[in-house]
Amino acid sequence: MKQTVFRDLRPEEIEVRVGNIVKDKSGNPKGFQLLLYKTSRTDMAILDETFGTFGWRNHFYQVKNTMVCSIEIYDEETKQWINKDNGGDDDTAMEQVKSELSDSIKRAGSTLGIGRKLYSASKIYMVVDITEENTTKSYYQVKDIAYDEKSITKLVIINKKTKEVVISYGSSEKVAQTAEKAPQKRDIIKEVSKDIGDSFVVNKDAEVMCCEETKKKIQEITGKLSADRYANFKNYLKGTFNVESIAELTESQGQQLLKALRGGK
Repeated sequence: MKQTVFRDLRPEEIEVRVGNIVKDKSGNPKGFQLLLYKTSRTDMAILDETFGTFGWRNHFYQVKNTMVCSIEIYDEETKQWINKDNGGDDDTAMEQVKSELSDSIKRAGSTLGIGRKLYSASKIYMVVDITEENTTKSYYQVKDIAYDEKSITKLVIINKKTKEVVISYGSSEKVAQTAEKAPQKRDIIKEVSKDIGDSFVVNKDAEVMCCEETKKKIQEITGKLSADRYANFKNYLKGTFNVESIAELTESQGQQLLKALRGGK
């Protein structure tokens, strides 16, 4: 049987869900992970697309507490069915059984090679800061994605409601603009650099943390940045203030940053 190479998943075929909560040193929530996954409907659609409606089949069976799906592909050369199996934990509850059937299809599809590159996303530090708009109850979607032979090379994830870019990995400014937000014409990083010295790192134990009003004002400005500039802005936060997000700024740092973003006003 000739080796089949499945096409890469398109952005609209990839689902995004909230994963683990990320906490600061004090144990307070400061962000959350985003995880990529595919649905069983996507697997079945790609199997139909690749082999035709009658060129593949599947069946389910149990091994102890595991529901297993076997996907079989018909090989015209040998006139045989070639199968790949995989599955997950089973349960007696009807909805759980339904979920495990779907999950086993997805896992068996991944065993065949469908959407397997999504697993490389775990190597991308996909953590979103908790803000008024970006919460664990918000919805997110993949706006753009690209791959090489083995993994994801470019990924843009946006907030479905606000269209704000929340994850930008390996993307260009042109790609970032697909988030349907007008790119900021000013170079925010250069402007900030003029007004804030590299030594503006303080002892947070002796400082009041940035208030919600100040953080909101900063977010209103940085939310207009393109993906590339926002990524640079995040790097600048780390390099200048030694923080990973706006939520970790002290009030004095926040006010200084806000002043710089406003052009010294």
